[in-house]
Amino acid sequence: MKRVAALMTLVFLYHYSYASSGHMPGPNPSENVEKSPQEIIDGYAAAVGGVDKINAVKNMVIVMEALIQGMTLEISSTSDQENKRLVQQTAMNGNVMQKTIVKDGKGYMSMMGQIQELQEDQLDAVNAQIYVFPEIYYERLGYTLSAEGEGEVDGEKAYILKIVTNSGLETKEFYSVTSGLKLRTSSEMAGDISYGDYREVDGLKIPHKMTISNAMLPVPIEANLVLAKFNDQLDNSLFE
Repeated sequence: MKRVAALMTLVFLYHYSYASSGHMPGPNPSENVEKSPQEIIDGYAAAVGGVDKINAVKNMVIVMEALIQGMTLEISSTSDQENKRLVQQTAMNGNVMQKTIVKDGKGYMSMMGQIQELQEDQLDAVNAQIYVFPEIYYERLGYTLSAEGEGEVDGEKAYILKIVTNSGLETKEFYSVTSGLKLRTSSEMAGDISYGDYREVDGLKIPHKMTISNAMLPVPIEANLVLAKFNDQLDNSLFE
């Protein structure tokens, strides 16, 4: 159970940035790439509510829950984009098992009383999570983007966007051709993370369901959103 809790934390921390896995749908070589990386991201930004509303976001508090073997796994995350801070915490039946804090350009992870500083590649991966909608900041973060044609996610056509971070970590994201919304992220570390049940919160669409499939998990895990707040009054003690 501890391993599952640790994996779930890694999934939520790094699902934008780890090396791509071999089981991901690839581009169709017979089709030309119809959209550039920027056009794919622009379509996503428009689909979730528009750049103006995204730019008005200073921070976000989010809590998701998953039921694992009869126990409730809660993962909470506070992205303080305004002050470049992040805290993410995993709790099992109310007991904190893992916590990650990023502030002042450094990151730390604590688990079972042990504190470890995040290495450069780990911090590189986590930095995107400081932003509430990191997709529109990829290039600003120095990431390399490339369009990889089209694939399918559960029968729905999707544009494939490949992201390479500064330290060379890779991931692929799948955006609906029809709606522009992100359907899936695939990576070697986190496996496949599918996003669904998009609903509006303060005028911005966010997924209320995430399904995680990973070789380390006996069955896929479904996490559901239970709380989401934008532009909250944050207490500095959260980041201690």
